[in-house]
Amino acid sequence: MRQTKVKSRQSTPRGVFITATDTGVGKTLVAAALVAHLRQRGIDIGVMKPVETGITRATKAQSDGVRLQQAAGSNDLMAEVCPYVFRLSLAPLSAAREEGQTIRIATILQAFRTLRRKHDLLVVEGAGGLHVPITETVDGLDLLERMGLPVIVVGSSGLGGINHALLTLAALGQRKIPVVALVLNQLKPVRRARERAQEESTVTLLRRLAKVPVVGPLPYSASVTKHWQDGMIQLAWAAEIMTLAKLVSAYGKEKS
Repeated sequence: MRQTKVKSRQSTPRGVFITATDTGVGKTLVAAALVAHLRQRGIDIGVMKPVETGITRATKAQSDGVRLQQAAGSNDLMAEVCPYVFRLSLAPLSAAREEGQTIRIATILQAFRTLRRKHDLLVVEGAGGLHVPITETVDGLDLLERMGLPVIVVGSSGLGGINHALLTLAALGQRKIPVVALVLNQLKPVRRARERAQEESTVTLLRRLAKVPVVGPLPYSASVTKHWQDGMIQLAWAAEIMTLAKLVSAYGKEKS
């Protein structure tokens, strides 16, 4: 039965890789909200977080891999969803060294191919930004290039967001990696007139300079920090995530 099901799928199932301009800009939140939205639309979706750091026994239940799996309603093995998990909050290469381990890209790609065969759409979330080292010779950009997926870039809508976003997009452009969208996220409440002006400037300039669809900014939500699941589900039906889902779906149809 499984062989028949696999053969009925496209030879290259659709998928998307979610990266960020920096760590802590809301990449997991955007990924989980997108996954939850697509799942509610009846799409067979899988998730993957190839490497995750800063995970202890106390924080395991709040890990990115677990949150993505919950958003997808996935029963896939955690060894496939997140092949490498490390305790220290360091770059993957350093975190692995501290635990006397070696990250093998072949192991990650094997899990990736397994998940891709199981689902019609696979959402992969990277670790940090593009040039975070995973092994001595492979960084995040190298890994996503080997996976052959289009990319969603998540960045800040605040001050500094322009430079970080354009640098990330330039790096992807040099490798000719297609970008589905740039998603801008509010990292803190925007209350003062000066903050609103800064954000408006960031968004306006990126819409003109990015040369890719710009989504957002996603509004800051304090409820996500206090009640992750409730906040994420609420965000899943925000206009910005609905727009992002349409871009992902349209990209898949264009390339299928």
